[in-house]
Amino acid sequence: MNYNKIFNKLYPLCRSISGPGFRNSLKILSKFINFKIYKFRSGDKVYDWKIPMEWSINDAYILDGYGKKIVDFKKNNLHVVNYSCPVEGKYSKKSLLKKIHSIKRFPNLIPYVTSYYKKNWGFSVKHKNLKKFKTNSYFVKIDSNLSLGHIEYGLKILKGRTNKIILISSYLCHPSMANNELSGPLVLLGLYEKIKKLKNRKYTYYFLINPETIGSICFINKNENILKKNLVGGLVLTCLGGPKKNLTYKKSRDGNTRFDKIFTYLSKFDKGYEIREFDPTEGSDERQYCSAKLNFPVGQVARTVYGQYDEYHTSGDDKKFMKISNIEKSVNMIIKVIKINEHINPIERINPKCEIQLGKRNLYPNLASFKTRKQSSDNRIDNRNQLRIIQNILSYADGQHFLIDIATKLNINLSLIKKVNHILKKNKLVKN
Repeated sequence: MNYNKIFNKLYPLCRSISGPGFRNSLKILSKFINFKIYKFRSGDKVYDWKIPMEWSINDAYILDGYGKKIVDFKKNNLHVVNYSCPVEGKYSKKSLLKKIHSIKRFPNLIPYVTSYYKKNWGFSVKHKNLKKFKTNSYFVKIDSNLSLGHIEYGLKILKGRTNKIILISSYLCHPSMANNELSGPLVLLGLYEKIKKLKNRKYTYYFLINPETIGSICFINKNENILKKNLVGGLVLTCLGGPKKNLTYKKSRDGNTRFDKIFTYLSKFDKGYEIREFDPTEGSDERQYCSAKLNFPVGQVARTVYGQYDEYHTSGDDKKFMKISNIEKSVNMIIKVIKINEHINPIERINPKCEIQLGKRNLYPNLASFKTRKQSSDNRIDNRNQLRIIQNILSYADGQHFLIDIATKLNINLSLIKKVNHILKKNKLVKN
């Protein structure tokens, strides 16, 4: 997949949570994933939220007292506060500067500012360019429109052997930013290509593209019942193209879902993975999925995490900062997790009560075997450790735990746990 070409088409578009920028971006992605589009009308109530008016913009600029254009939306769409209402008229320097946003600490970066749910307007500039505001009066024009329209999201379902759902989602609502905006959708495209090629898929996969927050709220509202019944795991994709080497995973609220367990295991045995704890004060759409009574089993995957790099929500978050090569790296690291998840099942004892009599099955070594046999050629662990693994598997084989839980608990590679589990299956002690 040519991520670079797709990026170049998406990057210049002035996206928002609604309107032609979002719609045109979704059309570009739909060439690779045939999304079904769902719409929610302006004014409709969705849980505690109200669908806002749809926003579009044609042009915006500021002219100084000499008629010179000192701020131009067409040069960088971050120059306008996203969702600015239409404005046209003369302003004094004092009144206009109250509507100008900049970052003194980063004088070469244009900040990204929004006002989705409250009528407002404004501009963003590089702090160093404030010196261009020399005259006492200015002409301001924002050629935008707020009208009745829709919030939209795109959904593609890949059927599996079961109706159990794995949700993979990302957002598509920020204008020209790379890591924070386009890396998630690009990784989602890559995962879709790889997952649809998986033979005999166990799970049904929901691929979701939505405007952040309001889009996931709309999706949950429409699909709440089926999600409660069938959702067994989910990943929100964001900030996956930045320079940080490791992939980081933010746990679900409860911290004990399938993906929580897989990423925790990989963080112990693979240097490329890190864990972040759940925090409702920051993040992306996982905050909606993990909220209050919903509490869905959804985590979040990122590389260079939002808020942890200077370029975040600024014009500095561009393709040079993001690096297209990291998209493929993120895809490959996440598909590894997906494949593990496809093959893990809860372990369950066939005879579930009290301890199993291991001696009669030659699974409880006697003193002689401890002294004379230091290592087993079958599983490369000594008899004492094999017994320890057997006892742990049998103790946790309640239909709620996985072999990966045992591997993490004992700090032993999963492949060795599987070998011991195979012995138990041959003895008809467990099923999974």
